[in-house]
Amino acid sequence: MQIAFSGKLGSGKSTVCAILKEKYGYEIYSTGTIQRKIAEEMGISTLELNKRMSEDPALDHVIDDAVVELSRRRAGDNLIYDSRMAWHFAENTFKVYMYVDPTVAAKRVMLADRGSVEKYSSIDEAREMLIARSIEENKRFKDIYKVDNFDYFNYDLIIDSTSATPEQIAEAIVTEAGKYSESPFTQTKVMLSPYVLFPTKQYGTDDGENITVSVNNGVHYVISGHGKLAALQLGNASLVEATLTRDAVIADHGLYEEYEENGNFKYETKPID
Repeated sequence: MQIAFSGKLGSGKSTVCAILKEKYGYEIYSTGTIQRKIAEEMGISTLELNKRMSEDPALDHVIDDAVVELSRRRAGDNLIYDSRMAWHFAENTFKVYMYVDPTVAAKRVMLADRGSVEKYSSIDEAREMLIARSIEENKRFKDIYKVDNFDYFNYDLIIDSTSATPEQIAEAIVTEAGKYSESPFTQTKVMLSPYVLFPTKQYGTDDGENITVSVNNGVHYVISGHGKLAALQLGNASLVEATLTRDAVIADHGLYEEYEENGNFKYETKPID
């Protein structure tokens, strides 16, 4: 099984990929790995290749072609593509997108040693810079490829690292990939922390056992299943399965404190618009 792995900055993709390699025997091909190979073939350094890529978008397509060729040549092997756009180019892959709450991502980045080029003075600064970097990166992808890397419907599995451990996420990915290999999913499967799900109805509303979620500007709004959401928040669940919909959202920011108070928790990042 080949897995195309994308996701939010700070979501822990590299950690999960390392577990998938060590515990489940997957071989990892990152954008960096492919870039190094191409740079070697061109007789230049990866630094020079990156510089040329920033000036010439056509070089992105060289990497894209390498991903396509690799996915064809190694079809049937257990490979992971740790690359933002591999889902679009690698053929016959299980497409995974890792989400993480922006504030949680900022806290992780602040604690990690990412060198002098990625230093922040506060969690707020780290969060805003990570969000801005993601938006700018996605804009570049839209310009080059005419696709939206943030659109959940492009993927087979959306999985959230806000509350779950890397080990839990790796196990879930392997499990879902196995199901997919037997019978490809007809719709995107979503597994999110209940603490990144924002209600649109009052606490105590009984509107079904299945949680349905609509995503708007990166925020997960619950359309139905509020009773189950409340129970999961109270029960400290790490992941909850939800059904994805494109239904329009009418957000009510006044509801969030009600859920926090009754569920005895705090949302790390609340919607502001």
